[in-house]
Amino acid sequence: MTALGKNSGIKNGYDNSVMRLQHPAKKSLGQNFLVDENIARKIVEAVSPSESDSLVEIGPGKGALTGLLAATGAKIVAVEKDQYLAEELISRFPSDSNVQIVAGDFLEYEFTSGRPLIKVVGNIPYNLTSKIVSTLVDNRDKIDTAVLMMQDEVASRLAGPSGTKDYGAISVRLQLVADVEKLFLVTPGCFRPRPRVDSRVVRIAFRDREPLKNEDEFVRFVKGAFGMRRKMFRHFVAVRYGKQSVNVLEERFRTGRVETFAPNEIYGIFAKLERNVRS
Repeated sequence: MTALGKNSGIKNGYDNSVMRLQHPAKKSLGQNFLVDENIARKIVEAVSPSESDSLVEIGPGKGALTGLLAATGAKIVAVEKDQYLAEELISRFPSDSNVQIVAGDFLEYEFTSGRPLIKVVGNIPYNLTSKIVSTLVDNRDKIDTAVLMMQDEVASRLAGPSGTKDYGAISVRLQLVADVEKLFLVTPGCFRPRPRVDSRVVRIAFRDREPLKNEDEFVRFVKGAFGMRRKMFRHFVAVRYGKQSVNVLEERFRTGRVETFAPNEIYGIFAKLERNVRS
């Protein structure tokens, strides 16, 4: 991952010259460029950056958000995987500034510790949403909030409450440590090329930043449990820990299905089962 340069914020905020950048979207990178200035401003308002903030922008693309973010005076690190776009953004932002363009994959980006905590923003590739969200959860000790635009259907899964069809493994992992808020809908006409689905802006506010005990194992536990979501939860427990472990469960966890349990309940069950195995 290469830091290509530092650039200054665009004084009047929105830079239409960046939006006219003649660079075709790459399907392999899941690129759909935001071209609606009003939506760009709404996203920045949702981030609410100040001069004292440090931000990481995921995939700045043609810079629809970058100029607006930079104009707030916040320190911006914009991570762009497309080398051509990264180089073009450097040429279009002055070099004496509060913006650093990094050429590389966000999934390999190394967050720095410190205060204030970092804010994350981005119009993220739909096919990488789960991996990006998992990366944010892994680095939550360094992150305050994340404002992300993603496929509307995926946003519903992230925010889905227990007992609904949208609730799944990624819902549990995220909601256990963060508050998830669906914000506004973004229609296909706001992008070039137009995606085939609606998008949604989501705010993720981390509240529990300490690592969970056996967190990696818990992630595998949750994925396994939701892989058997059509069966009663006790069947998964019997498969994973042995039939005798089912006796550890309270009655409602024996007869219920995993999607009816809240995230903190699922973690509590996991911790209890792990203790039982080790005793």
